[in-house]
Amino acid sequence: MAGIIHTPLGSLNIIDVLVSFDGPRIFTCSNSVTKYLAFLVDELEESDHWLFVPVTNIRIQEIKNGLISIREALLNAEGDIVFQAFLPLVGGYEATIATMKTSEIPPGFLPQENSYILGQKDSTIQYYSDLPQKKTNAVDEARESARDVFDIALDMSDDPYEMESALFGETLINIQYTVFSLDERWSSSKKPPISVVEDNIVNVSTLFQSSFGIRIKSKRSADIFRVTPASKALRGFAELLQDSSDTDRLQIKLKSINPRAVLWYQKLLHTVKRTGSSLKAEWAAPNQDTLSVSLTKQQVDLAYEVTKQTEETVYQVTVKGTLYAVNLKRNTFFIEGEDGNEYSGGLSEDIQHFVQKGHVFHIPMNVEALIEVKVRMNLATSAENLVFTLLDVYSNDSDSK
Repeated sequence: MAGIIHTPLGSLNIIDVLVSFDGPRIFTCSNSVTKYLAFLVDELEESDHWLFVPVTNIRIQEIKNGLISIREALLNAEGDIVFQAFLPLVGGYEATIATMKTSEIPPGFLPQENSYILGQKDSTIQYYSDLPQKKTNAVDEARESARDVFDIALDMSDDPYEMESALFGETLINIQYTVFSLDERWSSSKKPPISVVEDNIVNVSTLFQSSFGIRIKSKRSADIFRVTPASKALRGFAELLQDSSDTDRLQIKLKSINPRAVLWYQKLLHTVKRTGSSLKAEWAAPNQDTLSVSLTKQQVDLAYEVTKQTEETVYQVTVKGTLYAVNLKRNTFFIEGEDGNEYSGGLSEDIQHFVQKGHVFHIPMNVEALIEVKVRMNLATSAENLVFTLLDVYSNDSDSK
């Protein structure tokens, strides 16, 4: 760490000084959210004139390895935005900052075209990628293939081009089950219904350089309206990521979706958090609907903390089926649902008191039951536990218990 520079962007920790002449002139730095490339444009009487552009780990390595010039890095900044700052040298002056588009940078503010950094290659760690460049963007691929396309790019803090196989597998599983659980048909059963699985399976079609990019596509193709069976759930996934950039919006979103989706999304954020990654995603449907989102590492961490509040989720479902057992001594029940699922668990106090007063269930009997479902998920073991409590039960042959 070479020091700290105080700017309107916050206090920036200097990471690497790339060019120094009577003080740092080109360097990389970071605050708690973003890494920047800093370039000294001019030394004025009262202040220094600087340009700051956001950079990824991959871009830093490209600069240090001489693959891209400082001029190119400034003109091809992420989001096409450059921060222009005047930092005072003497008291009585305030630091100022303004944004400009890269296309608006005056030529006189830029270094020469051959402004490559020489002799800065990391002698201990060098990053080489076997990943191909993305051949088509998500929108074009969705239109041409008639399938939903979802691109996810992770900018990891360690090796930007590689990912541990176990984390890669966990990431894919958590993405898939988040998509499954955003289908409203998966409600009470522990496993997703076959119809949900068949409609929402996504396949990995390619990896790409960005830094570590994953392209997934819906298994099933579009109908005559250019919509696939997975389009709704994948749009919901993209919207969930988008709302994760703001904690207030995320809290509102989590209350509106399937509680099971909250738990699986929490697992996904936990996996991304372990890689130390920022995240970019783009969803595109065959009908040209599209949505893009970018989350910083800090936004991923904050979103994860919000979802941690929902590790235990409680909701109620109405189940039609056959009641086969009610055991007052053990306070248990067993129902075989018409949906093909089995429900067994505890009796509510109301049901216990009702039986203690002498009511007899004529078993087996066709019933409509109100059941409380408590979903507990252990992040460390990935184990999901469903706890059922029978709240109320009605015979299908009468309007009484």
